[in-house]
Amino acid sequence: MTLFEFLMALASVVIAIALTEIFAGWGRLLRTHIAPKIDWLHLGWTLVIVLYAIQYWVGIWPYREVEFTLIYQVWFLIFPTLFIVLVSYAITPDINPETSLDLRDHYMSRRAPVFIGLAVFLATAQLADVIILGTSLNWISFAIVAIGMLPAFTPRVSIHTAVMVFNLYIVLANGFGLTPTSNGLIN
Repeated sequence: MTLFEFLMALASVVIAIALTEIFAGWGRLLRTHIAPKIDWLHLGWTLVIVLYAIQYWVGIWPYREVEFTLIYQVWFLIFPTLFIVLVSYAITPDINPETSLDLRDHYMSRRAPVFIGLAVFLATAQLADVIILGTSLNWISFAIVAIGMLPAFTPRVSIHTAVMVFNLYIVLANGFGLTPTSNGLIN
């Protein structure tokens, strides 16, 4: 087993934990006896987080040619996966079948850890490319992180919606290879 294969296995397990938390949350919502008040904003953001997690996992592939010689390189490859797990836990509600659940209230009450965590995920994913692959940061990288933090500091639904649409555009455009430097991977 090469070091890349070992790292890919570790990243796969950590990202699987994040995806499992979100999918299990969706499943618990479907199973609950008390109908939760479903919220399109919460559902949309969970979808964006799922897409980012999958895209980051696939985006690890360009690192296969890298000779990892220092432990900090490994840290920068794995750190983003840890933050996407924390974001997944923060956005997924605990469901008590005895009480009513309003997903908008839950979402708004958890917005700071969700969006600060998401910004750290995006920043560390970009830093991994800079530190390990030697790519350069550009203004788009900074803009994505800065814009991603806006919902942490405001309850305005219009801001949350605009940032969600922006992130959905970024992840889908990258996923479909529509950005000038994309090949369908985060890199």
